[in-house]
Amino acid sequence: MLFGLLGLGCLAVGTVARGTVLPMASLVSEAGGDYVLVAALSGVALLASLPVIASGRESELRQADTPDPEVPARVPPAGREFDETVRGWDYRTPVLGDSARQRVKTRLRTAAVEAVMRERNCGRSRARQLVRRGEWTDDAEAASFLGGPKRSTLATAVAALRRRQTPAEFRARRTAEAVYAVDGGTDR
Repeated sequence: MLFGLLGLGCLAVGTVARGTVLPMASLVSEAGGDYVLVAALSGVALLASLPVIASGRESELRQADTPDPEVPARVPPAGREFDETVRGWDYRTPVLGDSARQRVKTRLRTAAVEAVMRERNCGRSRARQLVRRGEWTDDAEAASFLGGPKRSTLATAVAALRRRQTPAEFRARRTAEAVYAVDGGTDR
């Protein structure tokens, strides 16, 4: 803006210094019609830009605030659904919990088959066969739960009682730990 005003001031001083006070005929004859047109358009543009330049002052400047940083989404810890199911009254109830126990057993069997497939690099049918026979883990309790040779229910009941769990909960937890160990985890 300052340079525009300085230019207009120089033009006015130059015109006055030559002895003419802006006579249009002498201005057009000396500068030519094209220059006068460009000068007129420049003057209009300068007048149109004055409000824009005036509104861009620092006092009118409003800076944007940075948004809050992203926070990680809260998700339940791994195994929470399993823990809640196994602790639930419908799983622990002997007759009423049959469907809940069967769902847990099916999910554990599927997880065991997939873990055996990854660990032994075999197909699904071979992994199912190993799980059915109880040859997928060294944990006899977990092998028995998913189809291996049956273990004594008295030994299971005593082990569960020491941990303050029902035998069904004890077997499910032992099987989950065995699946975790086969899938590359460490035994807890």
